[in-house]
Amino acid sequence: MRHWLKHDLNRPLSMSKLNRLLHLLAASLSLGAAFAVFTGVGLPERADFSGIRAEDGQIKAPEVGALAPPFSLPTADSGMFSLAEVRGTITIINFWATWCPPCQREMRDLQRLYISHRGEARILAVNLGESVQAARKWARQLGVTYDVLLDRRGVVAKLYQVRGLPTTVVLDGDSRIRRLYYGPVTIEQLRRDVSLIGQGI
Repeated sequence: MRHWLKHDLNRPLSMSKLNRLLHLLAASLSLGAAFAVFTGVGLPERADFSGIRAEDGQIKAPEVGALAPPFSLPTADSGMFSLAEVRGTITIINFWATWCPPCQREMRDLQRLYISHRGEARILAVNLGESVQAARKWARQLGVTYDVLLDRRGVVAKLYQVRGLPTTVVLDGDSRIRRLYYGPVTIEQLRRDVSLIGQGI
């Protein structure tokens, strides 16, 4: 029986046979390259830090269970704040802006949560892209007494891959991400999160 790869060298290859040979050659080269990579470096392991992909430097969204990407930002009261300051404490990072109606409702809820869980949970309100005057006035009108931070250029929002406002990230005492909320979240849900994380669940 004549094998499909066997060919009389005195006759030209048909286009269909030529295409099949080229596809086979390309597939073989791809498999060989993949095998060389995996035998050389092994299978990739889950990254412990999800803020930046080490292989290409591109920022990617944090994921639940990963360490929260570190950052430092100015505060609305003219200070500076570093995420390292809250290590050891359950922390809620809330991205917001004055033009976001759901943010207003959420910030009032966060204030109630902050008062009822003082000493147990820290709340960071990260204002996205607005002036210190606008953020300060808004916080004063809502009676906010937790930390208000200023992400004027959206650097931290990009680091956390914020898709829209509000966005809320809940961290445990080890600064690991335990919950991610894209869009409004209720005070009941956050209270439940704080309680479960506090119990080590």
